[in-house]
Amino acid sequence: MAAEKGNRYAERHSVKEWIELFEKVYEKALTGKYLRLAEAYMDFDIRPSTYKFLVNQHKELASIKEDTKEAIANKINKKGLNGDFNPAMSIWRLKQLGEEDVTKTDVTTKGKEINNTPIVNFVKSEND
Repeated sequence: MAAEKGNRYAERHSVKEWIELFEKVYEKALTGKYLRLAEAYMDFDIRPSTYKFLVNQHKELASIKEDTKEAIANKINKKGLNGDFNPAMSIWRLKQLGEEDVTKTDVTTKGKEINNTPIVNFVKSEND
C-alpha cells in the first residue's frame, strides 16, 4: 500500500527537533571547536546538503545557521588577531564565511553632469 500524497514519513526530525539540534550546533560552535560551518553540522551527523536544504525551507533554522557562522568567524578573527592562526589564512577563511573588505567609493558631481566640465579652454590668440 502506497503512502498518501504529502506524507511526512521520511522526515528524520520535526521542525522543532531540527531547531533544537541547530541550537546544539550553535552552542558547540561558541566553544570555538569549529573552523568551518559544514564541519560543525557534520559533527552532529547533519550532511551539508541537508542543512542547506533546511535553512532554505525554515527561516528559524536560517537565523540559527547565521549565528553559528558568526560564532565560527568570531573564533577565527580572535585567533588571527592574537597570532594563534596564520593571518592570511584567517582572512581567507573569514571571506569564505562571508566577511568582506570594506570598500567605499565616493563619486559625486555636486549636481553637475558628468564630463560636462571642459579640461582645456581654447582661446584665440593674436597669431591665429
